[in-house]
Amino acid sequence: MTLTETEITLYDLCEQGDQRAQMQVYDNYSRGMYHIALRILNDRAAAEDIMQESLITALNKMSQWNREASFGSWLKRIVINNSLSLLRKNNKMETVSYDDVAYHLESQADEEQVDMEEAGMTAQKVLQVMKELKDNYRQILTLHLIEGMDNEEICEIMNMTNAMCRTTLSRAKESLRTKIKAHA
Repeated sequence: MTLTETEITLYDLCEQGDQRAQMQVYDNYSRGMYHIALRILNDRAAAEDIMQESLITALNKMSQWNREASFGSWLKRIVINNSLSLLRKNNKMETVSYDDVAYHLESQADEEQVDMEEAGMTAQKVLQVMKELKDNYRQILTLHLIEGMDNEEICEIMNMTNAMCRTTLSRAKESLRTKIKAHA
């Protein structure tokens, strides 16, 4: 990742506390970060709070950003972590015991793929159906399908084992498939 001179100047000014530069960064990233928080939290007011807190945190800790990753990805990580922390604090994240898992679900889920085009589903409809899922299913699918994170990243963020992550992800996908078929 290579920053342009304009970006370097903007981020340097932010690090020095320049309010105009900080406002520019806010304008550039606030909408996207709000939507990430909203998909995880499913609460507009909480998403707004998390977005603002995350941007403030990022601006205050700008010197900790190594500039090897893009600012947007660094900020996204802060938003995701803050969103999940809020859920943990409110005890809204359900944990799934690995012992409760039926191993056949993973293989069954992989075999039964839903052809989205054939079903006539749009991305918007899928997002609507995702809102009906249990909170932990919606969160893990958001991180995996929408944010593009792999299992290791999800495990780290959600503080779960790899086996629990795979199981929860498999169950979430199956639940999503079932709900999509019911809406078809």
